[in-house]
Amino acid sequence: MNAVVTAEGVRRKVAGRLLPPLFLMFVLSFLDRTNVALVKTHLATDAGIDAAAYGFGAGVFFLGYALLGVPSNLVLHRFGARRWLAALMFVWGLLSCSMALVSSPATFYLLRFLLGVAEAGFFPGVILYLTYWFPAAERGRATGMFQAAVAVASIIGNPVGGWLIGLHGLAGLDGWQWMFVLEGAPTVLLALAVPWLLTDRPEQARWLDAEEKRLLAARLDEDRPDAAASPRRIRDIIGDSRVLRLMYVYFAIQIGVYGVTFWLPALVGRIDGLGDVGIGFVSALPWVFALAGVLILPWFSDRTGDRRGPLRLALLLTVAGLTGAVLLPPVPAVAALCVAAFGFLGAQPVFWTVPPTILSGAQMAGTIALISGFGNLGGFLGPYLMGVIESGTGSGAGGLYAVAAIVAVGAVVVTTFHWVGQASRTHKERTSDDAHRALR
Repeated sequence: MNAVVTAEGVRRKVAGRLLPPLFLMFVLSFLDRTNVALVKTHLATDAGIDAAAYGFGAGVFFLGYALLGVPSNLVLHRFGARRWLAALMFVWGLLSCSMALVSSPATFYLLRFLLGVAEAGFFPGVILYLTYWFPAAERGRATGMFQAAVAVASIIGNPVGGWLIGLHGLAGLDGWQWMFVLEGAPTVLLALAVPWLLTDRPEQARWLDAEEKRLLAARLDEDRPDAAASPRRIRDIIGDSRVLRLMYVYFAIQIGVYGVTFWLPALVGRIDGLGDVGIGFVSALPWVFALAGVLILPWFSDRTGDRRGPLRLALLLTVAGLTGAVLLPPVPAVAALCVAAFGFLGAQPVFWTVPPTILSGAQMAGTIALISGFGNLGGFLGPYLMGVIESGTGSGAGGLYAVAAIVAVGAVVVTTFHWVGQASRTHKERTSDDAHRALR
């Protein structure tokens, strides 16, 4: 007797096959873009990169990221994900290794910009790729499991990077050079395996049988938006108020991320009695809560079919946490940043369930990259905004209030927009369908 094919069984099979390599790819991506924060003082000593040059070089990554995301996603949609993602990984892995060659501000700027260009297509490309495999009712959890890599990379990044910097003098290289080489090399090696780890489309999956493919295709077809209602021309997409609101909300989420990221070291440093190990553990705490948020909120959103409520809650938690980080003493302020981290990372997988409810095909591919690129400008503008306000007021509190205000406006936009997509079917309806299929 043939086993009964259920939607849940297909979901588990697809998730078990595709999400682990995507998760690992994102861990390496996040480490390769953020490990530069660990060697700021070393770059100042060895390459003459002062604070201003470092700030510009760290931020210029996001300019390259914003410029190349759309064409990269269109290439992925046209020619397939596995080879294109592998090519991107291979290039950015080599560029990450090449950061060991930084010898001046000019080489620092160039390599950081090129690294942003190479990584530009990865995140929006995977968000698009997930729409090929997961129906809307399951996409939040799948995206959450993928984005959990950010929290994991943030938790392990400092200890691993610190250990690698400790290799100072080995084979005549400085420790910071070893860190770039040994963190970039696994990316290059994994890139070689990606074409065999991923499958472009469900119909090409030899690891799904005919009935599983049929069931998955039917569920994905249910989710496709009406093509006639979707904008077709580039100027129509950019001028679509729904897309503009999505761009702002994602920008608000990302600027909240960098508000926490850049405020945390200064805050933890104000806690008395912490040694280096203690500072490391305390700095990891918000990312532990972020990991909880990225798993819990999308699970709840998929379970209920509600996108607006969890997304609004996540943004409000981010606002509350950022505000508390200013108003409270250091120890409770770290707890407040834990709340903010739960919110801003939990918001992202819920957010990314919405664009596919508006657009499809090449329009969706380009729009996802457009939203991602614009949102990640928060990585460039957020630190700049906080720095300008701190320079003018003598305190970092004003900058954090400004970031909290931007996120609060995002929560208002989520509350008022009518286009927030809902999962196509509730969990109860899916369970009923599976039971009905099993009885046939």
